[in-house]
Amino acid sequence: MSRFLPLFGGRLVWRIVGRKKGALLSLFAVSAFAFVACSGGGGADDTQASSIGNVAAPPADASADAAPDFDLVLFETPNHTKGEPFKMSEQTGHPVIVNFWFPSCPPCVAEMPDLEQVFQNHRDDGLEIVGVQLVGLDTAQDGQDFVDDMGVTYALGPDEDAEIIMDYSVTGFPTSIFVNADGSIQRKWTGILNLEKMEELVSEIIN
Repeated sequence: MSRFLPLFGGRLVWRIVGRKKGALLSLFAVSAFAFVACSGGGGADDTQASSIGNVAAPPADASADAAPDFDLVLFETPNHTKGEPFKMSEQTGHPVIVNFWFPSCPPCVAEMPDLEQVFQNHRDDGLEIVGVQLVGLDTAQDGQDFVDDMGVTYALGPDEDAEIIMDYSVTGFPTSIFVNADGSIQRKWTGILNLEKMEELVSEIIN
């Protein structure tokens, strides 16, 4: 079941309610059209529960914010074979963007070309991007078909049991986690990002 709800000064959210392992999961996807009318890209940096549209400094104790490890089975892309494993703990030494998305989420779709551009801009800097798909409204096969159509080349795969989404405390889509090369979380941004804002946040995790 899904419906639009008002949030934060007239913006809309798309509330998705489903059952997983006997419990209700309430996941929120922000409408792309609502974000167009918002200033500052329409998203929010959640690093320190900051106010909407403001970027907060990261917590002083970075060791308390290590990115949770996960294993993801990847889709086929030009740079990855179908079924190839991606393990977060093996990315030490590389800055990483972990992007949470699903194919029927309009703002997720809208920011994908910019994610691909950022990946191409900073591959030589060691940047890795991994897209973690919410499975529920869309199947894993829907995800693979969508990736094929979009032509993205960075790593993507389905979170079949939603464990990665829960481990990262994702409450809205898209959400992007910016992880330093040492494995600590630098930023958590909920909502659509444009290329300019992505480049700004990427500059914080590339040394």
